[in-house]
Amino acid sequence: MKKAELVSGLVLMAFGILLWLVLVPWQIAEAPTATISPRMMPLLCAAILVLLSLVLIVQSFLALRQVRDDSGPVFSRSEVIATLGVVALFAIATLLFVYTGPLLPGLMIVILPMLALGERRIAMLTLLPAGLMGGAWLLFYVVLGTSFQ
Repeated sequence: MKKAELVSGLVLMAFGILLWLVLVPWQIAEAPTATISPRMMPLLCAAILVLLSLVLIVQSFLALRQVRDDSGPVFSRSEVIATLGVVALFAIATLLFVYTGPLLPGLMIVILPMLALGERRIAMLTLLPAGLMGGAWLLFYVVLGTSFQ
């Protein structure tokens, strides 16, 4: 498992650096000098991502040096299938968002992983998504006075 953590840390660090140096400056305009830059929060998140991935790399490298267990693949078949399932879920939800609005994909992103992880209590399957959707509606429409679309 330490080998998988090392690979994950390297991938996350590469993405954080790409985000910090390329994607944020390319996609987010610089603000006038009198205001806080809209780039500040994304750059801060990218810096934290790079820092935490560096910690993960160092920890997994030290663990690999202590225990030499290189048997087996880096990622198991079930982990790869689960990752592809999550990517497919978000791709389908994004497509549904374009055609149906936020309600159906939002419910799908909450309920399907709950079912996949074994949640079968009807109260939990209804109240949690309803609370999340209601909270999002309250935040965007009432507090912020804006819309999802």
